[in-house]
Amino acid sequence: MNQKNRFSKTNRMLSLFERLNQGELIDKAREASNFGVNEKTLQRDLDDLRSYLVEKYPEEASTGIFYDHKRKGYFLYRDQQNWLTSQEILALAKVLLESRAFSKGEMSQLLDKLVLQSTPTERRHIQEVIQNERYHYVELQHRRPLFKTLWELSRAVREQYLVEIDYTRVGDGQLLHRVVEPQGLIFSEFYFYLVAYIHDSDYEFPAIYRLDRIKDYRISNEHFYIAYEKRFEEGELRKRIQFMQSGHLMTIRFRFWGESLEAVLDRLPTARVLENDGRTAVIEAEVFGRGIKMWLLSQMQYLKVLKPDDFRMEIISSIEEMARVYEG
Repeated sequence: MNQKNRFSKTNRMLSLFERLNQGELIDKAREASNFGVNEKTLQRDLDDLRSYLVEKYPEEASTGIFYDHKRKGYFLYRDQQNWLTSQEILALAKVLLESRAFSKGEMSQLLDKLVLQSTPTERRHIQEVIQNERYHYVELQHRRPLFKTLWELSRAVREQYLVEIDYTRVGDGQLLHRVVEPQGLIFSEFYFYLVAYIHDSDYEFPAIYRLDRIKDYRISNEHFYIAYEKRFEEGELRKRIQFMQSGHLMTIRFRFWGESLEAVLDRLPTARVLENDGRTAVIEAEVFGRGIKMWLLSQMQYLKVLKPDDFRMEIISSIEEMARVYEG
């Protein structure tokens, strides 16, 4: 086979596979004409693609290229157990838009690639359903691209490399320099966070740094070591923290008589109902301090903290301070 024909075959195969993967129906006669080959040659191309799929996805017997007699063309059928369906793509697109996690450019890039995984007919439906939200999408104030930072810091977490960061502290805007031992990356309430222990510090709990406030970072070649029993688990932290506000771990107890007990239990994954008479419920949960205080105060007159006593007094003090704001 000469060089010209080899590249011609490569181009045909790539074009066919890309379009099949996007849900297009391939008319053998028309494609043979477009590529300037006979139908037997194009049939061999399709057979080669079939063999590739069998080799690539041996566990997916139903995945392959088939002929549709009704529509008179070839299509790629994918086992829905291992490929995103259009329903799933729409659900993910809606969640992404609601999260407001990324700059407008990165969000647009993500949505375009996600929607392309659906078939052309269903793609049009998904685009129409989300087009209004896309048009009115408001990116967060920091407007910073995050893909590269997320990827590089995730590698530092996995490979346990020390990281130097320059971080803008909230409130006074002071620039802090820290050497940290990265433990995990978490998304919560619009933002991504790096959870990390401060290197050579005896502080018991990890610090939490909002990614967009990290002005610069340098991943060193020096490893850190965390004992297995002290390893950080993002899932366990997420169950116990609110608004990504760290603090001491404690067990709280409160009485709730608002409209939705279900919403409370969804908000606090560690919560368990101790009493429930149908009108009020007594709930206990293991949580980190500062963030849970913010959430409890947001429940207004529908909740009363019972224990621990010092935390209960702290809540009362905060309520009194809030009342003074409105005096006069």
